Amino acid sequence: MLAKMVFFHHTTREKGFRVGPHQHHSYELVYYLDGGGQAVIEEHSYPFHDNSFTVIRPGSVHDEVHTTDSQVMFIGFHVAPHIHIPTGFFAEEVHQGNYPILSLLLQMKAEFINKQPLYQEKLNLLTSEIVIELCRRFPPKNQQQLHTDPLHYVRNYMDEHYQQALGIEELAALAGYSYDRFRHLFKEKTGLSPQKYLLNHRITHASQLLQHTKLPINEIALDAGFSTAAQFCHFFKRELGITPRQHRLAHLQT
Repeated sequence: MLAKMVFFHHTTREKGFRVGPHQHHSYELVYYLDGGGQAVIEEHSYPFHDNSFTVIRPGSVHDEVHTTDSQVMFIGFHVAPHIHIPTGFFAEEVHQGNYPILSLLLQMKAEFINKQPLYQEKLNLLTSEIVIELCRRFPPKNQQQLHTDPLHYVRNYMDEHYQQALGIEELAALAGYSYDRFRHLFKEKTGLSPQKYLLNHRITHASQLLQHTKLPINEIALDAGFSTAAQFCHFFKRELGITPRQHRLAHLQT
C-alpha cells in the first residue's frame, strides 16, 4: 500500500479559534474549504484561505488561528519509505472542473460516514490517491497489515490529540456511533472508558514533563490537556498517589 490513513476529521472552526502548537507521528494534511486565518509550521507563517491546504511532515510543530469561521478537513497518514511528498502551504487550483485534493477528501468523508464493506481499504486507497496527486501537482524539490478494529481511527485521533479538549460526543460522532454505543464499544475493545484512556495519556505525558523539564506545574497542566492546574493536581494524585511536585522531587533525588 502506497499510503495508510491514520485519522480523519471534518469540522468547523469558529472565528478566533486557535489550535495550539503540537506535532504528530504521521504526516498531516489540513484542508481549508473556506474562511481565513494563519497557519504556522516550524515558525514559518502562512495565511490560509478558501481551497488552500498545508501538508506537515511528522514531528513538525505547527499551530493555527482562525480569523473567520472556517470549514476544515484534515487527515493523518503514513507513506511508504520510498515516497517523498511535498510539504508546506499550497493553494489548490481548479483542474478539469474540480479541486482534485478536495474531491478526494469529500470521497473519504462519504466512505467514513457510510462504512460500506471494505471501507477501511477504500480510505487507504483514497489516501494513496491524494499522495499521488500531491506528488504530481506539487512535485517535491527532492526527489502491512490492514486494521479491522472499528475504533482504529478514533483511537489514533485520540493518541495524537489528547492534549486538546476532546468531548466524548465529538469522538463518538468521529467514530460513527451513538454516544452510548461508542462508550460501550470502546470499553469492550480497550478495557478502559474513553475518559480514562485520555486521562492515562495526559498523566503519562505530564509525568515525562515533570521528570525531564523545569516547566511550572500550571504550564505542564495545560500542555497535557488539563483545563486548570487544580484539575491536573487532583487527577495526578488520584491516579499515582502523590502530587506532581512530589513526583518531580522523587525523580530529582534518584
